[in-house]
Amino acid sequence: MSNQEEHLLINLKTNYADVVIDIGKVLVGESYRKKMNQNQKRQRRDLSIAVCALLNSGGGIVRMESEDRNYCFQEHGLGLDIETSLRDCIGSNEIGEYFTWMQEGSNLLLFVKTWSCGGLEQGSAEATKPRLCSLSTGLFRRSGTSVFPVKSRDTPEFLRVKKSSAKCDNVNGLSAKRARLSVSGGANETSVNIQEHDIQDAAARFLKRDKVLVGEVLGFTETTHIEFKEYSTKSILKYISENLPNYVSAFANTEGGYLFFGVDNNGKVTGTHSNVKKEALEQTVAKTISSMSIYHSCGSEALGVQFQTHILDVYDQAGCSQGYICAVHVEQSCCPVFHGDPESWMVMGGKIERLRMGKWMELMTASDPVVSALADEFKTELSLANGPPLIKPVYSKVGLQCAAELQEHLYPVGSNEIKWKPETICTDLFSEYPGLEDLMRKQLRGVTQGVLIFSRSWAVDIGLQKNQDVVCDALLVADSEYPVLFTVVRNASCVTYGTWRETARALKQKLVNDGGYTSRVCVIPQILQLNDTEDQTTVEENEVPRQETLHDSTSPYPRSYILTSRDIPAFLRALVIVVLGFKSYLSDHLGCEIFNLLTLKQYELLSKNLHKVRKLFVLGLPGTGKTIVALKIIEKIKNAFHCSADEILYICENQPLRDFVRNKDCQAVTRATFLKKNFPSVKHIVVDEAQNFRRDEGDWYQRAWSIVKRSGGIFWVFVDFFQTTYPCNCGLDFSKMDPQEWLTKMVRNGKEICHFMLNCMGEILQTRIRGMPCELLGELLKEAECAHSLPGCFVREQNIRSDELAKYVAKHCKRYLKQGYPLGDIAILCSTQPAAEQFRLELQPELERQLSKHRVRGALGLAEGVSKNVIVLDSIRRFSGLERTIVFVIHPYTAQGQIFDNLVLCAVSRANTKVHLFY
Repeated sequence: MSNQEEHLLINLKTNYADVVIDIGKVLVGESYRKKMNQNQKRQRRDLSIAVCALLNSGGGIVRMESEDRNYCFQEHGLGLDIETSLRDCIGSNEIGEYFTWMQEGSNLLLFVKTWSCGGLEQGSAEATKPRLCSLSTGLFRRSGTSVFPVKSRDTPEFLRVKKSSAKCDNVNGLSAKRARLSVSGGANETSVNIQEHDIQDAAARFLKRDKVLVGEVLGFTETTHIEFKEYSTKSILKYISENLPNYVSAFANTEGGYLFFGVDNNGKVTGTHSNVKKEALEQTVAKTISSMSIYHSCGSEALGVQFQTHILDVYDQAGCSQGYICAVHVEQSCCPVFHGDPESWMVMGGKIERLRMGKWMELMTASDPVVSALADEFKTELSLANGPPLIKPVYSKVGLQCAAELQEHLYPVGSNEIKWKPETICTDLFSEYPGLEDLMRKQLRGVTQGVLIFSRSWAVDIGLQKNQDVVCDALLVADSEYPVLFTVVRNASCVTYGTWRETARALKQKLVNDGGYTSRVCVIPQILQLNDTEDQTTVEENEVPRQETLHDSTSPYPRSYILTSRDIPAFLRALVIVVLGFKSYLSDHLGCEIFNLLTLKQYELLSKNLHKVRKLFVLGLPGTGKTIVALKIIEKIKNAFHCSADEILYICENQPLRDFVRNKDCQAVTRATFLKKNFPSVKHIVVDEAQNFRRDEGDWYQRAWSIVKRSGGIFWVFVDFFQTTYPCNCGLDFSKMDPQEWLTKMVRNGKEICHFMLNCMGEILQTRIRGMPCELLGELLKEAECAHSLPGCFVREQNIRSDELAKYVAKHCKRYLKQGYPLGDIAILCSTQPAAEQFRLELQPELERQLSKHRVRGALGLAEGVSKNVIVLDSIRRFSGLERTIVFVIHPYTAQGQIFDNLVLCAVSRANTKVHLFY
């Protein structure tokens, strides 16, 4: 961090639940700032950095103290240079779109809305502005004989043109052609039809001379590709190191060219100072250019700027040395060349950090993923094309409830009333805490339209740790009101200065940076004390500043932050994405973060009061998202009980699923490891895929339950008896599986696949495998439904000879790859590991033959590589709990014939959209 940013402080101890940057004392007022001095320039620079950081990080407040105690914003204004700096930050004259000023005593506050690359109406399909705000981009280009910085607002078009027109191979070919022209003499110097490239060739020929006379006029002029610089003092080396990067960036980003030091603007040779050594010139040029950065996105192996330095001796008529001409030939670059890091900042980890070139380019060029099947399988809920800088794409499954529908169900807005949601949480809380309902009704006097959303802990809901002294939180989203987060506590003394705003601050940031909300937004925290008597009060104590009532005209935020009926739907949709969003398997597999949305039933499960529902059996059908809920409940346990990863244990049967879950806020082990080792730190246990556990190797259930019972922890067991692939006692007593919750909406698989799975489950019930709770499964199956309309594809192949099977699979893999599916979309599942190894030997040479144009060496991997871009080829059991878009099921077979249908179901359910089943 440079000294420029070090004295800018993120202040978390203000009355605002927001990111506040203090920039210290500032001279403000139009009349005061007319005579600009160095200190005022520094103040303006500090303001620009703070504003840029907030625009890029979800918005916030810049606070400054007026140097003049008699300053009045209403009378004295700001100063034209301050307004200009704000326009420069956003690259627009519309500063009212992003900035609102307010005076608070001797402090002047600038409220900064989040940057958004979309237009004023956020429904556009394409970005209309750059994805980041930058004071400068670090990029230059040539226009005629001048060098211009690439403005932030022009960056998207500049990068698009650079990517499409400057292909590495074409550029290298053009450079080679020009070099050949130069060597062979190029165009005729006396030709009447002089073109610009002829002048460039003349410059190349000039550099082949041994010496030059001082005062000699060169036979060519400055052009887009040629620049002259006269500099004959001893400080030429410093001048080169300071000024060369601009020209190198400009030439490399345009069409290449020559920079001559020691020639004046008229093309007359002046030379450099005679005391400057030739070697020093060469070393300075090389060192300066080698420190510059290129952002390669084209696969080029060229690491730096391609250039050549030419040093020509300069003499006078008497033959005395007059220094040198130092000419630098810069070749056109295939990718952007930076003068230095862009001047762009973000708030990261409680500090203001300047973005390095690589991170800046990563964010500036971010776009929604282009995946062949994505458009058919998912609906875009949140796009990078018109959102704030830090958002990630959000998708919902086609046919499932979208964010708007989920919002209508979860958070409906009353037309002439305040709706209290969710009803189940309200009922529980009001029965547990007499007086709570009356306390909340007192806060809502005069509020007529909106929704009051209760939670046992909004902190936990957004991924923070719960304050154990909090009874509950309630978020008010109402027309003509500021959003307010009421936090109800038993004892006001538990509220410490600074920490009580953390949830409101984090929620506001998440609404923008996760939910994509682009309008002005705040969340005002208000602490309420719940007494045992009817005298319920708003907290007023020395440690906690007095909170304004909802209608207090002295609210700390400008009135433009009050919600209107038009704002509320977008606010609540952003809230749905914050609450229901999860990083899906698809995120890992595409190499970028993509969020999906939980179903309502999954959300209801995760909303349970963990203090009451410590033990739970979740019975789910295939494709209902059991593992997703298991991982989310682990996250909730961690935050609700302030747990470390060592205190939470995830147990499953197979190693690949264990590896997939590792490093997700918990320890992850297989059942076999759980029975062998001790876990002294563990307090909470989540069991997944329990139907395939085996009691004959040890009573895992009693051991797990005793650990949790001793610590008073959480014990949730996820089980799907239809996917049982071992005909043995799994260790669960079906008569004692209480309490239970069911997941019956099948969301992961295409409709055709779901239909096969439903038929398969019916066959399993008819088989009535001994030791399975068939009556219970029958009830589950009655509630089963495919919860979307995505068709999918199910192909059953029964007449393919074994010796033709590898050819068939390779051919279809080739077809899918041609359609744009990556290797990482495909899994091939066999009955057993030995069967998978045998098929690997047959398939590998066939893949190499049919996919000669693709890199297939190392294309086949095991289930452990499910997150990598490889075709997984493994056994059905080892792939349990994982998923891929396309699945080939190769001759499913088991010696225990009674579970044949279960094995087939387990394999087929691993596919999202396409299945090839070979009997």
